[in-house]
Amino acid sequence: MTMTKVKLVISKIDDFFFQGRVKAFYSRYLAYRGKAYMLNKDLYFPPHTSSNKNVRLGPAGELLAVGGDLTPERMIHAFKNGIYQISFRDHPILWWTSDIRCVFFPKNLHISKKMYEVIKSNKFHLSVDKVFHDVVIACSDSRKDFTWLTPERMASSFQLHELGFAHSVEVWQDEKLVGGLFGIAFGSYFYIESMFTRVNHTSKLALIALTIRLGEMNFPMVDFGLWPTEHAASMGAVNIPRDEFLGILDQSVQTHNIVKEWGALFENWDFRSAVKYHINETQKNKEGSPMNRG
Repeated sequence: MTMTKVKLVISKIDDFFFQGRVKAFYSRYLAYRGKAYMLNKDLYFPPHTSSNKNVRLGPAGELLAVGGDLTPERMIHAFKNGIYQISFRDHPILWWTSDIRCVFFPKNLHISKKMYEVIKSNKFHLSVDKVFHDVVIACSDSRKDFTWLTPERMASSFQLHELGFAHSVEVWQDEKLVGGLFGIAFGSYFYIESMFTRVNHTSKLALIALTIRLGEMNFPMVDFGLWPTEHAASMGAVNIPRDEFLGILDQSVQTHNIVKEWGALFENWDFRSAVKYHINETQKNKEGSPMNRG
């Protein structure tokens, strides 16, 4: 019997007799031994360059460290150093880095004709931090089969929100929550943790509104994380080298908090006029580029 068949038999026995507890024990306590730096109680992470390139997360993520905790102090320390926490059910706490980072530079945000029509329709309205808990739960529910938003990670996000570091953007149709996102913010930095959509295009709507508004307030970028996607690229996201990302992040961290009251971020702000202005400026820049001047 080949090793593959042996593993399959053991897996079936575990599922039938032990409800997967053997696999869970292996994943949590044995699978990552010796594969990355093991964190202790000290608030420390190893250098990005010490990551294990053989343990991957998606197309770009590399395992940096294992263990530690999800206290607000460690989470903020990680975010401020460009380190991303993601674990899965029955796995230990895992910390990741990458040679690239997917980001939106606000001036390069692309708004499609379809999205412009959605925005002009005025069918939706926006809020910030009105129902943070509901947004996090909705993001988790939208990824039931494959989610990193474990109960522990969600509890950590709720703590960060209470401390003023985590924020949500909500999209409403009538009185129903139909889309949104949540993320981490400090200084002039915002990192999008997750998004959800219950009505077509509403997560895009939240992303567009947030990016344009933060661009107006001189945020240099909106961080989309380690997972570059075609969806993000179609809206203008680009992958930048880690050193470039960390340089922008370091400057953002040292900036005093630009947004004083997140709940008022969209108050007295005309979303449609801001989008129209952004599209006009984008078109002017294209027409004025050397390539278009012939």
